Amino acid sequence: MEITQEQATLMRKLTKEGKPISKVVAEDFPQFAYWDVYFAVYSKGERSSTGIKRMITNRINEIADSNTKKRRAELADELHGLVWHLYSNHKANQSKLAKIRSALD
Repeated sequence: MEITQEQATLMRKLTKEGKPISKVVAEDFPQFAYWDVYFAVYSKGERSSTGIKRMITNRINEIADSNTKKRRAELADELHGLVWHLYSNHKANQSKLAKIRSALD
């Protein structure tokens, strides 16, 4: 599930007011994982490759601990989106690097 811009803005507002992320998740956004809210708050919705890697690792661990097939399927779908995000960023960075190299030559 993707965090909308409005949700991210509200998350940032709540944390600026002093509410811990764990409480924001538990009380206001229980549909999202802690790390999703963390990245929405601190990276203004932009996820770093390291953050995505951490999220993937957490989702894989959660799949291993999950007891229901439905939850495993949900996590697998989310993992697919995260991996696709990493791939898209990698391709975009390759393109930028190629343009930089050609400009330098």
